[in-house]
Amino acid sequence: MDGTDADAPATGPTTAAVPPGTSPPVQRPPRRLRAFLIGVVLAAALAVFLFVGLGTTSSTGSGGGAVVPVGATAPNFTLPSVVSGPPVVLDALGVRRHHPVVLNFFASWCVPCQKETPLLATTAAAQQAKGSVIQFVGVDAADKPADAIPFIQKSGITYPVGQDAALRVTADVYGLNGEPQTFFIDESGTVVGHILGPVSRVQLDGWVHRLTGGG
Repeated sequence: MDGTDADAPATGPTTAAVPPGTSPPVQRPPRRLRAFLIGVVLAAALAVFLFVGLGTTSSTGSGGGAVVPVGATAPNFTLPSVVSGPPVVLDALGVRRHHPVVLNFFASWCVPCQKETPLLATTAAAQQAKGSVIQFVGVDAADKPADAIPFIQKSGITYPVGQDAALRVTADVYGLNGEPQTFFIDESGTVVGHILGPVSRVQLDGWVHRLTGGG
């Protein structure tokens, strides 16, 4: 005898040997666990459905219009300037002068805009300093001039900014219901890009490079 009792009953569950090179079978979960997992899957599917539905709704503005798509002609607009100066006319700043345009919709109360706007301002100033043809245009949406003007000054914006307190252009013409959003428009007036949410430095530099003929 070697000290082991071959006839002793097993004290725990036994595991069948698995032939080399094969995977063990996947055990079917108990009935209650299966019911629980099915419930989790159904809840997740419902959450995805609601998320997609909300995302689809957010693509239209409060005026019910669809967001201006890439490939469309950027709708012209005329808005009073937030600061002193002539009205802000999109066509006069862009297509009439054969200038590509970076069109940014923002508001002083918008937290992502507070982080994004200084980047737009410094990029626009750098482009202007080197004689670039690209034109930056801002639209201040659902904002008060008393709040917008200090924000514009603090952010360092020197490009034209139109006041759209009633969302006539932002929602009714461009179909937006949130800020920030940025459209990239080529010199012919065609929308070639659209970013929902704050634009990053990499994105902005890439689009400026493309719009100014860098490829």
